[in-house]
Amino acid sequence: MKSYIHILISFIFFASSSAWANTPKLDVEEDHDDVLEAVEKGLIQPYSSLLILVGDQLNGRVIRVELEEDDDEWIYELKLLDTANNIVKVEYDAKTLRIIQIKGRNLENVIKK
Repeated sequence: MKSYIHILISFIFFASSSAWANTPKLDVEEDHDDVLEAVEKGLIQPYSSLLILVGDQLNGRVIRVELEEDDDEWIYELKLLDTANNIVKVEYDAKTLRIIQIKGRNLENVIKK
């Protein structure tokens, strides 16, 4: 069953780096302790790993990230702003960081080759 507790997690170590100064906060729809436990057990990859992968795979700026768990399946949901100011929605499997779904206009300009 999905929990609707909204928790904003700030990663202080990102804020200390100028490269990560504009990193969006992670909006978690789960209990904070559940998220930490899931990372420790290897059920989900850390947020920092996701951001590195997104930078390697996609053109655009991340403007929102949500983490949801439903029926033991963890999903990172991202919104990107591409270079033409189109919003692109991307879902990643939080355990494998594999793209599950991507939606938006002109995706050929968003996906890096």
